[in-house]
Amino acid sequence: MKGAKYDKNILVEFKGRIAQKKRIEQYIKDTLRHFIPRLRRVVTVNIIVSSTLEDNCYGWCLGNRNEIDIELARSSGKDSFDLDYMMLNLAHELVHAKQFLTGQLSPCHFRWKTKDYKNTAYSRTPWEREAYKKEEWIYETFWLEKTLQKA
Repeated sequence: MKGAKYDKNILVEFKGRIAQKKRIEQYIKDTLRHFIPRLRRVVTVNIIVSSTLEDNCYGWCLGNRNEIDIELARSSGKDSFDLDYMMLNLAHELVHAKQFLTGQLSPCHFRWKTKDYKNTAYSRTPWEREAYKKEEWIYETFWLEKTLQKA
């Protein structure tokens, strides 16, 4: 597998219960390697799985150039999420992880590259627009296609 020798550079740690941790770990590594193929430093991705998140969020991501924290919800309001839907949510958060790791998005938020977005609706910020644009492709390419290959 292309880039497999750099798997050791991306450390994935889990907190909370979730099925198929090894498969999810590979999904994270494949996605990040796609977006940052020349990543040579060690980065840590912490995945926290919670029953629900504040404001009924599906997930969130914070980080810097070396460490990423992603929290995923099992449910929001009355809706419970199956593993596939959680992986679609994770795809969205992995775009943000890429943005933090490459320095595009600042950890203090509302800074994208060199521009300030404090007066922009969150859904219209460039980092959210990119995440929504790429989440389905990531999910289909690195999660679903792997499922179909094994079937």
